[in-house]
Amino acid sequence: MLVLVLLQSTLFATVAYASKQHGFSTAVVRLENMLLFESRLIDEIRQYITDTDGASEDLRRYVEDFEHNILRPGFADLAYHARHPVGAYRLVKRLSQTDSRILKHAQLLTGVGVARDGDDVIKISELPTEEDLRMSALALARLQDIYHLDLRSLTRGQLVMLSRQSDGTVVKQKRLSRVEPTFTLEAEDTVYIGDMAYNEEDYLNAVLWYLITLDLTEGKEMADITDDTANDSAPGRVQVLVKLGDALTKLQQHQRALPFYNEALQLEPNNQEIKSKVVESERQVTLQGDVTVKMGKLLQGAIPYQQDYENLCYRSALQNQAPSSRLSCTFVRTSPQLYLSPAKMEVLHETSPEIALYHDVISDQEAAMMRELALKELKRSPVVDKNGKAFLSNFRVSETGWLHDNTTELISKLSRRVSYITGLNTEYPSAESFQVVNYGLGGLYVPHVDYFEEDQVRHMKRPDNRILTFLIYLSEVEAGGATVFPQINLIVPAVKNAALMFRDMKRSGDFEPLSMHAGCPVLIGSKWIANKWILDRGNEFRRPCGLTPEE
Repeated sequence: MLVLVLLQSTLFATVAYASKQHGFSTAVVRLENMLLFESRLIDEIRQYITDTDGASEDLRRYVEDFEHNILRPGFADLAYHARHPVGAYRLVKRLSQTDSRILKHAQLLTGVGVARDGDDVIKISELPTEEDLRMSALALARLQDIYHLDLRSLTRGQLVMLSRQSDGTVVKQKRLSRVEPTFTLEAEDTVYIGDMAYNEEDYLNAVLWYLITLDLTEGKEMADITDDTANDSAPGRVQVLVKLGDALTKLQQHQRALPFYNEALQLEPNNQEIKSKVVESERQVTLQGDVTVKMGKLLQGAIPYQQDYENLCYRSALQNQAPSSRLSCTFVRTSPQLYLSPAKMEVLHETSPEIALYHDVISDQEAAMMRELALKELKRSPVVDKNGKAFLSNFRVSETGWLHDNTTELISKLSRRVSYITGLNTEYPSAESFQVVNYGLGGLYVPHVDYFEEDQVRHMKRPDNRILTFLIYLSEVEAGGATVFPQINLIVPAVKNAALMFRDMKRSGDFEPLSMHAGCPVLIGSKWIANKWILDRGNEFRRPCGLTPEE
């Protein structure tokens, strides 16, 4: 478990919440597996319908819904639905609204997923929940916020980054999607995302999503928009106008809220609640005067000011490379085992803290085996508070599985390989087991350090502390997911099969606060990493104190 020391994102107003141990919003791999399972099930249902002609209407509708939403013409990569943020949100939404009884019936008829000889079974009862849908909505809001995504493009499934020029003009800067997906967000989706942001007291982002909702409904017949009896999930225009006014009111932007309340009142002139909102807004405008200019410019740009680590995350997706050009690469032989096949070290930061990226540390096959071994162990990743207590939080959206050195010979061999590269003892109790992590939709971990503070050590009664982090990237990440060090302005893109190594403590035993780092939200892809933390206990002679107090 990593140690949380800095909680600073605008989309994380609520510090912590109770949640289940795993879910479809906290690990992309769960969505990928569910989608592959559904694909097999659909094939068998089609064959059953052809052979028997006895399928129920519910089964037929289920097949038609899958074909309409998933099996798009010219879009062969099913797993991309789970790795694309809009596709993943739509997938969670569809599955959370699917009747599990239909899938159970389909399983019994086709035999797909039924246990045979100890095989794993897809538990239909574990479909995405309302909590998964809520977290997926917040993930989309978070991604749009941090990466400055154009909202209009996002509703069409396109990831287009915006930038602000020196004169304040906002322009389309970079397109991230490698393919042109056909994922779309409807008005009912955007207003739902706005509602979730509003509930988190993130009123500025709520305003943006309500505005795009009005944009999506522009030009439609009023009966289609306001008559909720026709479509219970479709937002009524009056409802959205009031929500928008309420969000602006929360931001003390009464002058901007007033036109939306007035438009809602014109549509429903007898609505007393809206009348009272108009009267109160007019009163506040009279009291405050014209105080909306600065916020108005900000809303027009639709790019809220970001904090340091969020700026680094934005730059990582925009540049897709580290900002420093003064890097050196070398072959290193830190142990006799590396003489014939030296490690490929790229120095990222020479001074305190020492940071390096080692390329080709593991093979594709080894990475795949680590992912497969950890899959059965995955549980929601916790964070640790100042009193050493673990809790679940939306400051960290991922799932973790621990692989001990004696799990298989492969894991034992990889642990020894880390020892060869670092020159340190990686055997228990001088190092922790591999912590394998899969990130969820928009998965991230806000700035934190890996070492344990003195109060935490005391409460946890630990006899040791972490002196070095060895982080292996087990998968490719198409966009986002970089590791950033805010205090030294360093960006490290996720490079498959490479390992990021940095010091958590100085040779003197003092903490290395500049090692504070963060995992940027994953924009496109399924990010897997494996952490190996090496401890001070048992490494006293392998990493002795330096000659000066600073060391």
